[in-house]
Amino acid sequence: MNFVFHYLLSPFLNWGMPAFGLVVISVAALKRFYDSDRISKISYRSLIWLVLGFKILYASIETFGQYYVWSGSGFTRLFLDKNALNLDLLKEFSGKLFIFLDNRFGYFLFYSWGRFWMEIAVSLAAALAFYLFLRFLKKHKERFFEEGEAELGFLLALMVGWSNFVIFLPLVFLSVVLISLFRMLVSKEMYTTLGMPFLLAALIVLLFGRYIVDILGLTALRV
Repeated sequence: MNFVFHYLLSPFLNWGMPAFGLVVISVAALKRFYDSDRISKISYRSLIWLVLGFKILYASIETFGQYYVWSGSGFTRLFLDKNALNLDLLKEFSGKLFIFLDNRFGYFLFYSWGRFWMEIAVSLAAALAFYLFLRFLKKHKERFFEEGEAELGFLLALMVGWSNFVIFLPLVFLSVVLISLFRMLVSKEMYTTLGMPFLLAALIVLLFGRYIVDILGLTALRV
């Protein structure tokens, strides 16, 4: 088990999400800008489900890893013992969820939800809200959208996740301005659709999002 955790799970937890994100952004970029029958068969909807499934897999492995670490020490094993916990305090923090936590693994489940699983729920909610905004914007300003770009925005917002979404959103608008200026000066084109700004912002966030969040003092937004 030590071999599996240290040489398989640990590298996956460190590099799995960024590597997967780069693959998703690359496939999305090919779909958006490269005309290929093979690429066109990949829908944004399938990529969205793929991202959601990967996030669930990642959180599941993180949860297993946390249990493995806590169960390996006499001190941290107390967190897996119902009798060693202040259930009243846990009930106060968890509210109605306490009905699912009133067991031996109550604190572990509570900790895992806040540490690994809540990010998925918040990321999905933020991505859905962003998608609804894009649909509204497309209805009134359709010239800013190519076919499928609202779904592309949903995909990339879900991929970068929370709290990186708070960096992704302003970077999208900044990228729109910069790319529009560049295209206006170089090719005299007046309008820029949102596909390229989405991809550029997602790439920047994927590579540097954690550092930007730290620099801007937004670490309190992390879940």
